[in-house]
Amino acid sequence: YVKDVTSIRAAAARGDFNTRYVGTVREISDSVGALLAIDGDTYTHASDSFVIRNGELYRSTLIEDTDICVLYRDGRMETKKWGTFTMQEIIDADPWQVWGFGPALLDEDGHAMEISHKLQSHNPRSAIGYYEPGHYCFVIVDGRQPGWSVGVKLSALSRLMEDLGCKAAYNLDGGSSAQMYWNGEIISKSCNEGRKISDIIYLLPEV
Repeated sequence: YVKDVTSIRAAAARGDFNTRYVGTVREISDSVGALLAIDGDTYTHASDSFVIRNGELYRSTLIEDTDICVLYRDGRMETKKWGTFTMQEIIDADPWQVWGFGPALLDEDGHAMEISHKLQSHNPRSAIGYYEPGHYCFVIVDGRQPGWSVGVKLSALSRLMEDLGCKAAYNLDGGSSAQMYWNGEIISKSCNEGRKISDIIYLLPEV
């Protein structure tokens, strides 16, 4: 739960969304004093994308066949399917964050879907979920570690987000990027000890 949606913030490696710098989840989290953090959408994986971070527009090109996730300043969070929106419609609705990895994990009624996607095999996963304005969840699923966790397919992640009661949910960068940081430590168990990424989603401690 957050009192204000602007508590859900994004941070880039070395503090600059205009570059292709990378760092570990822990390094980026420590640099901004995060209490809780997960990896973001690794916006630098594509040279063209639609990127709004902390209310500021950085990139304004849609990636074909890519769902987006929008967190608005009024606390609503929606996923948008490719071809069902324009950038101007999103911008006019006062977004706080726009992420562009995907896919969307739940349908418009908050139900799980069978998802066919190029990243469909068992993998570590990272996701953000939405219940109502002010109430969200961050989810990490470990994977690629026989005897610990092999990960999940996207359809299973979709069912998990429905089971958690989310009304909307969105897949973020997974694989070796999928990590959760809490109070100074990485608390997930990442394959290959994680990898360097471009950005995180985080919460600051209450002051």
